[in-house]
Amino acid sequence: MKPKSNKYGIQLNLVRQSFRKILNQKHELFVLADLIEWDRFEVALSDAYSDKGRPGAPIRLLVGLLYLKYTFNVSDEDLEPRWVENPYWQYFCGYEFMQHEFPIDYTTLIKWRKRIGVERLRELLKETIDLAVRENSLKEKDLSSVNVDTTVQEKNISFPTDSKLACGLIQKLGVEARSAGVKLRQSYRRLSKKKVVEVARYAHAKQFKRMRKSLSKLETWLKRLIRDIERKASANLPVSLDQLLSLSRRYLAKGKLGQDKLYSICEPSVKCISKGKAHKRYEFGQKISIATTNKNNWVVSVDYLANNPFDGHSLVDVIQSIEETAQIKVKEVFVDRGYRGNGYKGEAKIHIAGTSNSKLSPSEIKRKKRRSAIEPKIGHLKSDHRMGRCYLKGETGDEINALLAGAGSNLRKMLGILKKAKVEVAGFVLELKFFLKQLTNHSYQLSIQ
Repeated sequence: MKPKSNKYGIQLNLVRQSFRKILNQKHELFVLADLIEWDRFEVALSDAYSDKGRPGAPIRLLVGLLYLKYTFNVSDEDLEPRWVENPYWQYFCGYEFMQHEFPIDYTTLIKWRKRIGVERLRELLKETIDLAVRENSLKEKDLSSVNVDTTVQEKNISFPTDSKLACGLIQKLGVEARSAGVKLRQSYRRLSKKKVVEVARYAHAKQFKRMRKSLSKLETWLKRLIRDIERKASANLPVSLDQLLSLSRRYLAKGKLGQDKLYSICEPSVKCISKGKAHKRYEFGQKISIATTNKNNWVVSVDYLANNPFDGHSLVDVIQSIEETAQIKVKEVFVDRGYRGNGYKGEAKIHIAGTSNSKLSPSEIKRKKRRSAIEPKIGHLKSDHRMGRCYLKGETGDEINALLAGAGSNLRKMLGILKKAKVEVAGFVLELKFFLKQLTNHSYQLSIQ
């Protein structure tokens, strides 16, 4: 059910002091809380709530917690202690008085993200862009010139090996078959564990012929399990057992270079992606497209690219996403050489790094050199805003995590601008006080003379 409208601080409280009386109102987080248009989330997310049931947690609280999580790089579990001890975080989430307990269980965030969905959560990224425009930190004309690049958001899985996957499938099939009442001829539970250790030892000793033989034995046991379950199971299999059987067939069907190769049992959508990095040859996760403004590096679009497409083929959808988020027509797009042969035929002008500049104006050449500014931005998104490793479940979790990382990056940038403005104002006040003091001393000396 939609949360009841509750304006904190309207009622008179004679015992407790409100945050506006005890906090520094020039603090950048305090100022930012007053600048964000929180009412837009009440309108944008209202259709995700039912008219029945218990009223939900305040939307401002949940949106504020997500902003804080991705701005300051904390997990759902760590939000609770930090929020309780930080009054600025509480004011940012809409509270007027000090709270000594976390108002919700942290698992509420997991359920709320799942219910709201990706499309509604895009409103959080849109608000950060609109906020920058309202505060004159970002000009609307700068939104029409963007840098676009792709990166890999790794999934929180262990390094995949064929022996580990085969053993995991054998173990899980045995457990699910037992739960479904299927009596197996043999479960291979103990044998598979020993065989995995054997495969690892042969690989370490570089005895690859013996290693492949042991791995083949594991796969043979897995095939026996599948046939045994199919013979003895009833027509209506449990969903979990049916999914495991399909994953087992997928593991056995595809070879080493198969496009649909299985890399994780708990996250079957994970892809193996190579981006040409010397220190990390392969990454296991999903491809994400990032778009930033060419001039000031504001994140204007974060898009999830399913099934690891060629970068150039994703350009049309990325430009459309930028225009929907920023509400402005894209005129120039600056990309690297991975986008060659994109076949784009839209109105935007595509500039590819490393190509000739003979037909470009000096200003266009200058903007083209700014394309590489997106690379450190991607590094900050990974190290400072939780995009380095995704802990959320499924493909939807990948998309939500990347999207909110972009929103958190924009808020961190806005906090830096507000902090710099506060320092400049403080410096001007100090200079003014010093000037008035000097002027007073000079007037006093003149009066004595």
